[in-house]
Amino acid sequence: MSPLRVSVPDWCFYGALAEGPRYYELVRTLGVDAVEMVPPERHALARAAGLPILNQSGPGMQDGLNRLENHPRLLPEIRAALRNAAAAEIPVLIIFSGSSGGQEESEGTRNCRRAIEALLPDAERERVIDHPDYQACHGRYGFDLAAALGSPWLKLIYDIYHMERMGDHAAKDVAGNIRHVHHLHVAERPGRGRPMARGLIPYATVVPSILRAGYRGYWGLEFVPGGDPLADLKDSIGMLQAAAEGRESASAP
Repeated sequence: MSPLRVSVPDWCFYGALAEGPRYYELVRTLGVDAVEMVPPERHALARAAGLPILNQSGPGMQDGLNRLENHPRLLPEIRAALRNAAAAEIPVLIIFSGSSGGQEESEGTRNCRRAIEALLPDAERERVIDHPDYQACHGRYGFDLAAALGSPWLKLIYDIYHMERMGDHAAKDVAGNIRHVHHLHVAERPGRGRPMARGLIPYATVVPSILRAGYRGYWGLEFVPGGDPLADLKDSIGMLQAAAEGRESASAP
């Protein structure tokens, strides 16, 4: 059996494939193991289909923790989101550095560290992991922050599509920082399309390399489907599983 587990965020496929209970039942039958970023009103539907909810998004995607002026607003909102995640039995809250807007990377890192240090006691108390994302335009941004804080309650989403688009080497970065990576998102560049075995990001080699490094988390299929979302999702799941098993799926370019 392949060690690879697949998840899908609701924003990518809910509505494109189906809606309501049928959506969650459908993705489960396709081989999806869990779902992400599910609105509260759909939690019961996902769980009724046997799908764990991996995470929920916190505030501050654009105006994030990298700017001190946002902290008075965001810290109380994130603390409330941590409590809500815990009450909903969702183990991870995604927090955001925010858009850089020309900010020096070192300043953003300092400001994020200051905010996250204040939030970590809340995350530990609620037993919910803080999961930073965004301004980290290169992997080192998040890895340096996680290493500096050294807390098991802070882990990273590593978006392979975004990091490769910025010139990073995903397989090498993840393998070298595996202790900090809790979750992966995958897509093809340049337009966040369906991931492919031998596209601009060669998942046929990226997947086994990351698995050999010890990664056993979920592979989140966070991509924008094309004209046939069902075929795109099926092909993507098959491609990832084939790559994990050292073979190539027949349908994967």
